[in-house]
Amino acid sequence: MKGVLRSCLVLCALGVLCAACVVNDPESPPRGVVVSGPPPAPVREDRPPPPSPQSAWVPGYWHWTGMQYSWIPGHWDAPPPGSVWAGPAYTQKDGKFFYESGGWTAAQPSKDAVR
Repeated sequence: MKGVLRSCLVLCALGVLCAACVVNDPESPPRGVVVSGPPPAPVREDRPPPPSPQSAWVPGYWHWTGMQYSWIPGHWDAPPPGSVWAGPAYTQKDGKFFYESGGWTAAQPSKDAVR
């Protein structure tokens, strides 16, 4: 019986000690992939008329292929319902350049929207 009581006390003490531990999350790493540098300047393009009233314009952008940037021409697209286009992001941190691809994201309701 003394062994069971001792085991219970040890487990309780461990539980208290573990609950008192503080774990600091390290700074989150940059999003995207490391690339060789910033993209070239955007290519100027003319926007043709939309093929339908539901079409959304996706502006041209530089996409990282894994080895180099490749220009993706602007085009009309059919967005998923309730979505907006978020273009790619190009950032620099600690002397490194990062590329995060773009895509369709859920539209954020405007603060003027009626609920």
